[in-house]
Amino acid sequence: MNITQESTGDLTATIKIELMPDDYQEQVNNTLKDLQKKSTLKGFRPGKVPFGLIKKMYEKNAVAEEVNKVLSDSLNNYIVDNKLDILGYPLANEERNKNVDFENNTDFEFFFDVGLAPEFELEISDKIDVDYYDIKVEDKIVDNYLEETRKRYGNPVSGETIEDGDLIRGEIEQLDDEGNILPEGIKNQTSFSVNYIVDEKVKKEFLGKKKEEKVRFNPLKATENATETASMLGIKKEEAENLDSEFEFTIFEISKVEPAKVDKELFVKVYPNDTIEDEAQFREKLRGEAKGYYQKECDNYLVHSAMDKFIHDTKFELPDEFVKRWLVASSEKIDKDSVDKEYDNYSKSLRQQLIINKIAKDNEIKVEEKDIKDHVKGYFAQQYMFDPSDEEKMKQLDTIADSVLQNKEETSKIYDQLFDEKLKGLFKTKLKLKKKEATYEEFIEITNEHHKHHNHEH
Repeated sequence: MNITQESTGDLTATIKIELMPDDYQEQVNNTLKDLQKKSTLKGFRPGKVPFGLIKKMYEKNAVAEEVNKVLSDSLNNYIVDNKLDILGYPLANEERNKNVDFENNTDFEFFFDVGLAPEFELEISDKIDVDYYDIKVEDKIVDNYLEETRKRYGNPVSGETIEDGDLIRGEIEQLDDEGNILPEGIKNQTSFSVNYIVDEKVKKEFLGKKKEEKVRFNPLKATENATETASMLGIKKEEAENLDSEFEFTIFEISKVEPAKVDKELFVKVYPNDTIEDEAQFREKLRGEAKGYYQKECDNYLVHSAMDKFIHDTKFELPDEFVKRWLVASSEKIDKDSVDKEYDNYSKSLRQQLIINKIAKDNEIKVEEKDIKDHVKGYFAQQYMFDPSDEEKMKQLDTIADSVLQNKEETSKIYDQLFDEKLKGLFKTKLKLKKKEATYEEFIEITNEHHKHHNHEH
């Protein structure tokens, strides 16, 4: 075997792989011998078909299969051994690759084009400044948090008329096209919140109604949600998705939530591990909770702003023609015309990924399998309030974590989440943060304006 690399541009090269019989013939012979043992052919006992006959019948296919295996392995090994930082994956050079004749040839040549990742410098230090917003939580937001908390920990009471947010229980029956009860139609005793109804016209029909009164409506159109409709009617989601019938709902019971009193009993329920003496302290605790939520959004915006700055300020070339070829080859849904039209977006996305890879490599940002497993265990330990000293419970967490890790999609999501957290930590400690105070409404306006400007540029 002979492998050589020829530069074809600043960031492109062609890899030539020459294969001779010594590279593949032994494995081809082993494959043919295995076939001989398994073959049954009229006139011969099982496994006794002459090797020459087996070779004549199957050698061409065996050579083709083995050459492809050797070719793939040798190309991958060459890239790894020579530490080639490539973009995408190698593409066959259609001009230089000839039609392969496995029947008459024993020596083969193959050519692959590769795009090489550009080298560039990128500094993460306090020489780079980015805006970092500190959210001022207004009293009106604390008021909303307080009211929501009171409702969440409130007590259910019976009501006379339906109001917004009430839970209603009753019987729902399917109607025919003429508005009569369908004898063999869907019928179910159910309960649901008025807030599940997103169609305002239907919602108004319910508001103000009393027990024993009736409302006619189409559940799927009213909720715009097949899952909610299926639950309401006691049917499968698949059945609800195509249901276009009117139903009559008879009101049996109206339940309201009487908001909890703002007292020590509520303080203990909401924050059992804290000592809160009065409403003022409770409000400050809620304010801190709101601030923590909003600051996560500020952290995300910090990363977004920093990445925009790096993309704008970090200059490097890409092997554009190779990237376009690779994009077309990598997806059946993308053709050359669409790549040409949208290449600026594809290019920006690739540049961002290269910059992220560079940041991760230079700053040793890694997410290991152990990190993902510990994250999963920590999540479930918190959910089920497991005691870390309980060995039996901890073993259960290991089993749960191993099960989650079998789900590649979920594992990928957790990986991205943990990587983003490490990226945020790096930016917050290394970059110069220009701290600015803003209300949450002001922050939303700022981010929206940024995105408008950003989209206009690109």
